[in-house]
Amino acid sequence: MRISVLDASFELLGEFSIYRSLIWNRRYYEPGVFEIHTAVEYFPLLNSGRYIFRHDRQELGVIREVNYTQTSKGARTAYCKGYFSEALFNNRVTVPAANITGTPEEISRALVTTYFISPSDGDRVFPQIRLGVLSGLGSSTTLQSTGDQIGDKMYELERTQELSHRLVFDFEENLLTFEVWAGLDRTDDQEVNSPATFSNAFYNVKNVVYDRDASTAANFAYVAGEGEDADRVIVEVDARTDATQERREIFVDARDLQKTYKDSSGTERTYSDTQYAALLRQRGLEKLDEYAQVEVVNSDIDASANLVYMEDFDLGDLCTYQNQDVGIETVKRITEIQEVYEGSKATLNITFGNDESTSLTKIIRRETT
Repeated sequence: MRISVLDASFELLGEFSIYRSLIWNRRYYEPGVFEIHTAVEYFPLLNSGRYIFRHDRQELGVIREVNYTQTSKGARTAYCKGYFSEALFNNRVTVPAANITGTPEEISRALVTTYFISPSDGDRVFPQIRLGVLSGLGSSTTLQSTGDQIGDKMYELERTQELSHRLVFDFEENLLTFEVWAGLDRTDDQEVNSPATFSNAFYNVKNVVYDRDASTAANFAYVAGEGEDADRVIVEVDARTDATQERREIFVDARDLQKTYKDSSGTERTYSDTQYAALLRQRGLEKLDEYAQVEVVNSDIDASANLVYMEDFDLGDLCTYQNQDVGIETVKRITEIQEVYEGSKATLNITFGNDESTSLTKIIRRETT
């Protein structure tokens, strides 16, 4: 595996392919992370670097920590770790305030343009970032944000419509292309993509542990915006899949979201009633996401059985899990894939579901030859 180390200007400093262990953790709803333990002779290279790039992947790693240790007996170790380049979006905050109506894709592209590509303050420009193709993903909503970290805000917004964003690195051109994207639907009910089902009937799962917990779950929100008493604007957000589900309510104080605002030029503007309701609804969806029902399935998966990583399934894909012995069947999105390389052994740790609150975790072990 070829790994390049780049400086802050994306210029190549050096390369290596020798390491003791490599963890490459790809995530759908937050920036991925990486960690490399390598020979000590590569410590000066890593210590002088800003970015790392695996030539068999599209992600760019941002080096955040470099460590060198020597014990009294002379044993020496070196490692570096950090985040994928999507974490760079948290280097900017929404100042001046952002007030945008559009799809999550359109809003995210507008945020990247305003604060990274063409900001009014030239010192905020990130010259290596460019916009990719507009894919037409998502439905319209409204964003109002002041002082939020832009990366977190984009993930928060996109997640309510099961979308994500990424920066695809072009090593030859030294450019990062911004894309909003969605994983593939690989469930049995569709005919566009090849299905991906993890099931004991296919002998690709084992050691199953299942747990479901609705103790703190909520599915209906009253979102209260500006105004006082009877004049206060309140929007109802119903996240139930059907009316027969038990209704479990929360109250969301969204007084910080105002109908009248100033645009980037300082001109005072007012949202329409429809736009303001969309703004409050978006806040409600984001808050309900924090109250999702816990559903956890842990099992080992035999990757050599019938599904090939990055061909039959990948990060973001919507897949089916079954255990016919106890009647478990659930559809979850792959939200995290951790690749671990140690010597000749490669391990894939796969998480299905939304973070820890709705995680469906699978562990795939594979021996390389």
